[in-house]
Amino acid sequence: MDPLDVLRRADRRLVDLVTTLDTTDLGLPSPCTGWDVRSLLSHTIASIDAFAAAADGGDGPSEEELFSGADILGSDPLAVARRSIERSQRAWATITDWQHPVTSVLGEMPAGQALGIVTYSTLIHSWDLAVAVNRAVEFDDAEAALAEKVGSALVPALRPQELFGPEIYTDGAATPTQRVVAFAGRHPL
Repeated sequence: MDPLDVLRRADRRLVDLVTTLDTTDLGLPSPCTGWDVRSLLSHTIASIDAFAAAADGGDGPSEEELFSGADILGSDPLAVARRSIERSQRAWATITDWQHPVTSVLGEMPAGQALGIVTYSTLIHSWDLAVAVNRAVEFDDAEAALAEKVGSALVPALRPQELFGPEIYTDGAATPTQRVVAFAGRHPL
């Protein structure tokens, strides 16, 4: 599957989830310790902006802004999400050489790796958002495969900074989605 198609599907899921939110949902706790839905969604959208900036060379949040959870949603979270996702989609559609280096908030890396990371982030945080508002999310095979591949390198590298919790044990009956989120330190449903 084309990595851009996986990103598009992850982005659509995020927009679909944001569409269902009301103002009371924004104050609900999320699976991310210390963050409510508003701060989780702000971080998720800031991540999309940060990696769009790596692809298009425009402005994006600093690492500090990205991980602060500071509110960037204002009074219209859906409009903010759509604007960031549209920028991201335009930026990634211009990339023709996935090995070309881009500079992200995580440092310089091949464009394909950066695309994988933002897709992974959107998938994981869409799951977090869905759990917070009591909705189910199941990744399809392509999403789960990308998340397992990207997560296997990214999560261990970021665990020392406490950006991911320890892996949660799952048995052989776990779905691909449950395995992905458990590896990222989330308790699967």
